[in-house]
Amino acid sequence: MQHLRQGILEVYCGPMFSSKTRNLVARVDPLRWTSGQGFVFIKPRIDTRQERIRGDPLDYAKWNYVDTDNPSQILEFVKPEHNLVAIDEVQFFPREIMIVLEKMLKDKRNLVVAGFDLDFKGEPFGTMPQLLAMADRITKLTAVCTECGEPATRTQRLINGKPADYNSPLVMIEGEAQYEPRCIKHHYVPGKPSI
Repeated sequence: MQHLRQGILEVYCGPMFSSKTRNLVARVDPLRWTSGQGFVFIKPRIDTRQERIRGDPLDYAKWNYVDTDNPSQILEFVKPEHNLVAIDEVQFFPREIMIVLEKMLKDKRNLVVAGFDLDFKGEPFGTMPQLLAMADRITKLTAVCTECGEPATRTQRLINGKPADYNSPLVMIEGEAQYEPRCIKHHYVPGKPSI
């Protein structure tokens, strides 16, 4: 069984509303019933929208929050009994997260991470390209485009109901802006360079 192998990296990626977190937690779920298999859930402190994931049967996930500017803090939450480390919203961590992940992989820990592969501009998000290149397994998820119902691979940021400008801040948590899943045809970013 793959969840019992040691030192593998699995990545779930996709746009907003593609069930990345739900898939991440569901991937960890079998370990609850496997003797001798411990796990820990990590989130960047920037994303504190919920302390536990909502919805049965996945509401057992208790998140440990880590400062985004100090990814090595993750190691403080990882105990000897944790065979698997699950990290959500991994795109918010800086490049130093790669060093932390590599250390855990070399220590024979399995890693399951989830995050946006593309930012609101439709461009690779943070360290996700490196994570995807390093992954043993990738699951690319889609949502449903709010404009046409086709598979959505992008996240549309809206400010006051209008698409956010290309030069908007890279990170804005839900509440400061609204987000919708969009297909590439209906994803629009004013000011984005074009050919």
